[in-house]
Amino acid sequence: MREEKKKIIENYTSERTLRKKFYNMVEDMKGKIRVFCRIRPVNRSEMAQGGVIVVDRLDDYSVAVETPRGLREFQFDKVFSAHSSQEEVFQDTHRLIQSAIDGFNVCIFAYGQTGSGKTFTMVGDKEHRNPGIMPRAFTAMFDIVQNNSTRFDCKVSAYMLELYNDQLQDLLAGQAGDGASATQTQSQSSQPHGPARRVEIKRNKKGVVFAQGAETRQASSAQELLALFQQACANRHIASTKMNSASSRSHLIMGIMVESRNLTNGSVSCGKLSLVDLAGSERAAKTGAKDHQLKVDET
Repeated sequence: MREEKKKIIENYTSERTLRKKFYNMVEDMKGKIRVFCRIRPVNRSEMAQGGVIVVDRLDDYSVAVETPRGLREFQFDKVFSAHSSQEEVFQDTHRLIQSAIDGFNVCIFAYGQTGSGKTFTMVGDKEHRNPGIMPRAFTAMFDIVQNNSTRFDCKVSAYMLELYNDQLQDLLAGQAGDGASATQTQSQSSQPHGPARRVEIKRNKKGVVFAQGAETRQASSAQELLALFQQACANRHIASTKMNSASSRSHLIMGIMVESRNLTNGSVSCGKLSLVDLAGSERAAKTGAKDHQLKVDET
């Protein structure tokens, strides 16, 4: 009976190793770096001024844009139309969350000029009716953890930083109950907030990049992870510009670490999911940003 049980455990361990290997081989075949394009619909203000969408989606992988030099085509790994939902965008990225839990390093970030929809895609709307990639990733991660709870013990922790004025600031350090400071930061984009804490980006012996000095918080559910995220976001620098009345004037970086211990053989794997909402990529003169707001564009 013992021999039979031992054999079953060995077969299970072997099958799981193969599943992880082939699953992530498929992800690698898609490309270690994948670039998606999302076309933003015109907003009410733009419609009132007669604005129209100038990007033509040719198919699932290419777009065409009329330029002073004529029509130009651009190729991507995936193109989402102006009618694509938040769920559709997330479906093409959520597989990477499994890779992070399997012990791989994954990064998802949004890049584009101010007002292009980066924060909406990554975070969602203010009313939380259309959550973006970040909150959906929290739910998906803990769904996977829960579904495998009889075979694996997973510990999830996170840190949140912003790169503002060429300085890394810890958004989770000493911010409890700092509502007044958060309000001032949002309305005026004031000087760096919170207690001074030196944070440096380092790489460990395994090649994993981590933020030395950053406060890391444990999370046991998607709700706890979302609460940490919302707490940190309340302290992020935003300011009004010519292009956006609530422009993100800093780069937001959230690192989620997953330590998974196999309850059968005791093996441990550590993965990381980095979720990044970048500041606008356009030239400063176009936004009308001034003084200390300009530095983030040079970062």
